[in-house]
Amino acid sequence: AIAAGRRLSAVAGTPQDGVLASGMAMRVDDVAEIAGVATLPAARRRGLAAAVTATLARTLRAAGTDLVFLSAGSEDVARIYLRVGFRRIGTACIAEPTALI
Repeated sequence: AIAAGRRLSAVAGTPQDGVLASGMAMRVDDVAEIAGVATLPAARRRGLAAAVTATLARTLRAAGTDLVFLSAGSEDVARIYLRVGFRRIGTACIAEPTALI
């Protein structure tokens, strides 16, 4: 899947510290989802998640992807995605099973 361009990964880090942030994208035809963007706690607030997200989005768009989407786990994360050019178009509802009586 990686060789075929259906999965992409990006990392950010330094030569001294190694990988500090990473993320991935899954592509099907001209639609892709960016997911799993994460930064080590000690490396947060340096723009690494934003850089990973922007790199994945640029790479996908350059490869002809028409729609790139993602989901933010919190308002803080949503602000990062908005800052790199994504726009909010909806919210998702998460359903949890109820206990059976």
